[in-house]
Amino acid sequence: MNRELFRQVTKFGLPTVLAVTIAYFLLKEIDLQEIPKTLSRLSIEALFIGFISYCLLVLAKALRFRALLNLKVSVHQIFPILALHTFWGNILPMRTGDVSYVYLMQRRQKVDATQGIASLLVASLIDLILLIGLVLATVWLLRNELPNSFTVTLLYLSLLLIGSALITVFVLVSVAPNVCMKLAALCSSPLLRLEKRPVSWVVNKGVAVLQELTTFRENRRFLEVWVYSLMCIAIRFGFQCYLVVEMGVDVPILHALFALTFTNVFNLLPIQTVGNFGTTEFPFVWLLKHFGTSVEVATVTGFSLHILILLYCLPLGLYGYFRKPKEL
Repeated sequence: MNRELFRQVTKFGLPTVLAVTIAYFLLKEIDLQEIPKTLSRLSIEALFIGFISYCLLVLAKALRFRALLNLKVSVHQIFPILALHTFWGNILPMRTGDVSYVYLMQRRQKVDATQGIASLLVASLIDLILLIGLVLATVWLLRNELPNSFTVTLLYLSLLLIGSALITVFVLVSVAPNVCMKLAALCSSPLLRLEKRPVSWVVNKGVAVLQELTTFRENRRFLEVWVYSLMCIAIRFGFQCYLVVEMGVDVPILHALFALTFTNVFNLLPIQTVGNFGTTEFPFVWLLKHFGTSVEVATVTGFSLHILILLYCLPLGLYGYFRKPKEL
């Protein structure tokens, strides 16, 4: 087996094995019939509202990336790209679905690959800041319900430090962009001299992200990107919490919000399995269990919600594939 084939087998084989293993240990704790029973409690109206909300989420993402990349095109030309990217992001492991965004932006909108990767990383940084803020808010509201005060303090301070560090980066880039770029060049030079491909790739992409941040720091784009990012967060967790309520499961809404938010922070890392099964449910179930929710209820809720998301992204993926814009 040559090195390239081994790498491909490892990339997709290991996440598949991991997904099957985690899903097996979670599913063996429940009666599988409970998942369709839970889904059947959703009304047609609730399913429709959930789907429309999911479409609005993709629309907000399309508006955000149009602003990030400063594209002078209609959002209708960007929407199919984000629809297909959302589909692959929910299916492919290890965040390899992000490759579809870079490829489609380059193919359909002539966006340079480096700029496409940089815009993805900038969006992820913004998402991380907003997610940390939401986690901190929910931790504070639930501080009396969390079982261990030391754990609460450690979690709170850790997230606060990470969030503060990220905000500091944004502030420095906005206030002193030239200084930031000089510091980045000074720090990256010794690493680039190592001539190690993985190191060089990470360093170059990091510098590209900083460069991308400096391009919209003082104009309307900066505000637009943050507004659209807030819209993405609000829609994403709003409709998921709505579906949890409509399922009629015994999970308090604030507990569900905390578990969903923390799970999304967890899944910003490149650790997803095929279909995101297991790596999505595991932190969700683990957190709800600490609030006193039974493993069965938490697992059924997590898998039911996950199945709905996959069902929602399927027609959007088909739309994104077949809805190709006119040649530029």
